[in-house]
Amino acid sequence: MPPSSFSEHHEGLHSCLRLAQLTADQAFDRQREGKAWFECYLQTLESSEVTLFERTVRRLPFTPTDAVFEDVFAGLIPAPQPANLAFVRVASDLMAGLRQADLALLTARTACSRLNIDFDMHSDDTPVAILFHMHCKTDPERPRTRLIVELEHLGAKLERPAFERWREKLEARLQALSNLDEL
Repeated sequence: MPPSSFSEHHEGLHSCLRLAQLTADQAFDRQREGKAWFECYLQTLESSEVTLFERTVRRLPFTPTDAVFEDVFAGLIPAPQPANLAFVRVASDLMAGLRQADLALLTARTACSRLNIDFDMHSDDTPVAILFHMHCKTDPERPRTRLIVELEHLGAKLERPAFERWREKLEARLQALSNLDEL
């Protein structure tokens, strides 16, 4: 693939990822509604002519310790953005709740969400985004003592011919959402 074509393809994939983030951010609170936020993110990608592939989902219920919380909330899975103050607040509330069991700070509304995106090359020499999403929330059956962590891993590849037909509309939507984001 010629360098300019690769560059345009890579730029198109970045635009689709940005549109998906802005659309999901507008529809859902990522920290409180992380699962719905990520589903909206993926639906936006698919409607932007991005093919999602090799999706794996794993749900892990466990009883946390201070060390587990410190690892998770310290950013064991790094986000592609600066630390979110709401995320830091939830982390400190959870840590305080573990130390003072009578406060019952762990409730079904306590949740956090992280998304990590890496880039690689697909077998046909086109860029691909590798998405890793972690959604952590308290277990509704045992909200004071157990967490549920949902991990999702998948690839996202831009479908070039279909994307070219949709590019102008995507750029207009992206510009409109970016203007709102600046406010």
